[in-house]
Amino acid sequence: MNNSTNGTLQSAPKISTVLQTLFIMMYSCIIIIAVGGNGIVCYLVYAYKRMRTVPNYFIVNLALSDIIMAIFCIPFTFVANLMLNYWPFGELLCPAVCYLQIVSVFLSAYTLMAMSVDRYIVIVHPFRKRITTEYALFIILIIWILSLSIPIPTLFNARIQYYSNTSGQCLETWEGNDRGRYAYSVIIMVLHYFAPMLVMMFCYTTIRYHIWLKHNQKDDHNSRRLQLASAKQKRRFIPSSLFAMYGRCIHRFYDLKS
Repeated sequence: MNNSTNGTLQSAPKISTVLQTLFIMMYSCIIIIAVGGNGIVCYLVYAYKRMRTVPNYFIVNLALSDIIMAIFCIPFTFVANLMLNYWPFGELLCPAVCYLQIVSVFLSAYTLMAMSVDRYIVIVHPFRKRITTEYALFIILIIWILSLSIPIPTLFNARIQYYSNTSGQCLETWEGNDRGRYAYSVIIMVLHYFAPMLVMMFCYTTIRYHIWLKHNQKDDHNSRRLQLASAKQKRRFIPSSLFAMYGRCIHRFYDLKS
């Protein structure tokens, strides 16, 4: 699924049976682990009241984003691009799959951004009022509204481009409206790449600096406190690692779409 076509649309060369088998096994494992693992996360937070914290609510939202990608995007893209080299799922599913793919990426981006802001408030401004669970749910609602609304143009511009009488690829065509396609691509890039990345970069850079500053102000006699702080710092490394992975993966996502 690409943004546009260049020249005459042609069927891509088919891959070997051995590679197809390996890809089927690999993608099947990815889908099972993504749906199963993220489903367990959602269940644990739902089933155990003590797990219903602000960070865990954001993690559940991230898990839902992964489940959407694993169920509604990966299988269709895999079959169309790697197995058959054409879109076999009909006109209706083409825009739906393209749309849900972008929705999933938006959900991930804005949830990671919300997590970074939450960690920033807790660590850098510990005496300020923290995000409550009710407010976290409101933030998640806003994230869903934005994620479902912004990619709507994709629903009206993704369709099957036929390279023969019966076979074609699912693409965003924009009916020759290059200016509209370019403007939409720039808006999407800014809203779900640059804006979240800048917010996350600011939050985690400030957190790192704040932790480093506090450690330098410690006395040598507070070794136990330093050990505890070090343990906490390792736990705080997890969200910042997600930020780094997101930046790398979303950059690769745009490389593949271009």
